[in-house]
Amino acid sequence: MSREKVARLRQLLSEAVPTAPAQSIAENEAWRAFQHFESFNPIPPAPQNRRARRMREIQRIAAWYGWTDEVQREIDESYAESMGSLPDERLDALYDRMRNLEECAQHGIGAPDAPPAS
Repeated sequence: MSREKVARLRQLLSEAVPTAPAQSIAENEAWRAFQHFESFNPIPPAPQNRRARRMREIQRIAAWYGWTDEVQREIDESYAESMGSLPDERLDALYDRMRNLEECAQHGIGAPDAPPAS
């Protein structure tokens, strides 16, 4: 490409990007006050029963390691609609499995049901 074409392409790209309108000082101050207010909002209370805490722990592990398919597999095998509708014994089994998988990942061990390394 010639320099003129490159310069013209850069000009077109810069013109294609919309520019944000300048905010007034009052708008900036209002936005800063809102962010300050939001930063001090407490975390809403969460149920502390055994089942709710296990569900949050399963979600934390699945999100951290990208193992949402593992949770979905358990839901599908149980013919449940969501993790919340799993029976207690299936939820406990899923919790134990996720904790076991996390421990394996933390210690650099393969999954318990993975084929042996050769």
